[in-house]
Amino acid sequence: MVSTDELLKVMMANPPDPNEPLPSSNRKATIYGVTVPLLILCWIAVFLRLWVRLRIIREAGWDDFFVALASTLNTAATICVLLSIDYGLGHHFLYIGVENMTTYTKIFYIENALYVTQTSIIKISLLLQYLRIFKAGTMRWICVSLLVIITLWGITYGFMAWIPCFPVHGYWDHNINARCYGYGFADPKEFIAIFQSHTALNMAFDVAVFLTPLVLFTAPNLTRKNLIAMTGVFLLGGGAVMTSVWRLQTIVEHKAATYPYLDFTWWTPISIVLSCVEIDLAIACASTPIFWPVIESKLSEIFVTHEVRITEHRRLDEHGLEYELEHSGSIKSHSMGGNRTSEEGLTREHTGDPFAHYKDQYVVALVDPLASESAPGVGIETEVKSKPQPKWQL
Repeated sequence: MVSTDELLKVMMANPPDPNEPLPSSNRKATIYGVTVPLLILCWIAVFLRLWVRLRIIREAGWDDFFVALASTLNTAATICVLLSIDYGLGHHFLYIGVENMTTYTKIFYIENALYVTQTSIIKISLLLQYLRIFKAGTMRWICVSLLVIITLWGITYGFMAWIPCFPVHGYWDHNINARCYGYGFADPKEFIAIFQSHTALNMAFDVAVFLTPLVLFTAPNLTRKNLIAMTGVFLLGGGAVMTSVWRLQTIVEHKAATYPYLDFTWWTPISIVLSCVEIDLAIACASTPIFWPVIESKLSEIFVTHEVRITEHRRLDEHGLEYELEHSGSIKSHSMGGNRTSEEGLTREHTGDPFAHYKDQYVVALVDPLASESAPGVGIETEVKSKPQPKWQL
């Protein structure tokens, strides 16, 4: 086991420049600016998911429980990352002081164990979600097989992360004679191997889990709307996979913060920030397919507009005047010209054919639907126009 004194001797043999400018990934503003907004968006996605499952469709399942658990662990891990900034994260380990070294190591122990645990939990949640879709057949067996393998992987690495030493506090208290392994940094080569192997397997399982439902793209009844929605989800999942690949690259490049020289707080910020981004994207990817159809339907109700045009056609007499008020006015004007017009009007009203209104083209057009073609411009027409659907429908 490497003691604190031996660790300090190794670092002091090749001391870094204390005035070296901080890389952008090591700055407090960068760490806060990346982790906090993504954590908020992650929780928004989870709350919307749980709202739909618990209040709308009322079909909550184990996949929802594991998503909520992963989000809780992710929040705790992010808080640990932000706390560790005050104890040396982003600065050279050699210059943060012995007391801060111990505190930082305690925080990193919790942070790393939480990350290792939640990487398996979020994949388990996604696989349980897939089992809701694949009720039988080859795809269901693939999901069950991945579920068993990832569960065993999570238990194995989770145990090594939570119990890296016997007793556990030997991880940060090097004054006791503890037996450490793997993450406990008993052997630098073993320490590097455990980080690289977990990150590589995590990346491989990410690819397997996010590629599994690609078979849905071959569904014969897949609409363009479904295709766009699924593509968005897979792009989000692809972002999580690419972040996992990037994190693996940083760990391999610096050999788990031991190359080109041992410096736990200087080389790790980029890997830690990427781990937060990876989990946030994975949780959002798992939650979006649940709540998005409901959100989309609500948005459609708000933004879909209709144009209604009502056209009214008034009846005209042989003089081209409107039949009601204007016609009465015209009769009055005619009667002022002499008794003959008035008498003709009275005669027409009282002595006409009692069945004449059945021959009236205006009445016939309102009763007979086939007569509208022979009497255009008669009746009331209603026309409803809907705006064309946009190419990208939210």
